Amino acid sequence: MNWKTPITLVVLIGLLLGAAYYGWRNLSESDEGAGTTPTPSERTPKCVSVEKFRKGQRIRSEDVIVNVFNAGTTTGLATATLDSLVDKGFRRGESDNAPADLAATNVTIVRGQSDDPTVRLVAMQFKGAVEFTDGPDVAPGVDVVIGDSFVSVNLKARRALRLKRQVSTCTSVRESPRSTS
Repeated sequence: MNWKTPITLVVLIGLLLGAAYYGWRNLSESDEGAGTTPTPSERTPKCVSVEKFRKGQRIRSEDVIVNVFNAGTTTGLATATLDSLVDKGFRRGESDNAPADLAATNVTIVRGQSDDPTVRLVAMQFKGAVEFTDGPDVAPGVDVVIGDSFVSVNLKARRALRLKRQVSTCTSVRESPRSTS
């Protein structure tokens, strides 16, 4: 027997054990942050244009950016819902999974005061109960969270409201570079 055979065998066993350990570590480690929506400070969209509407003017769907976040289990529901709202004239915002701290049964509008005309206009677009909650500002515009009991978009809902007070709304968004800190 040649003296190189046992050395080769030990090296190959060492490589096999090292590869097995590396694979096991990668499979068993939790992926911190994987599959979660970034926190507001990690998001990059920023409002770059705000338009003011005076009392008595009409605010239309095309004046409002809408973001839809899915807190349910139906894949693609946020995108399909946002597409329906864009078909009604609303400006396209983001569609994604909802951050872990946001939930909805049918529809929940985040940071929305029900007396805000832009929020009321968006809320009118949905069938079923619409709830309002304070929470993080997820993206520029009106943030909508939909859940597993989501009914549908109301295709016959009004697309404009006459204002009873002055309102400012974000009308243009751009991506800003991520900070390295």
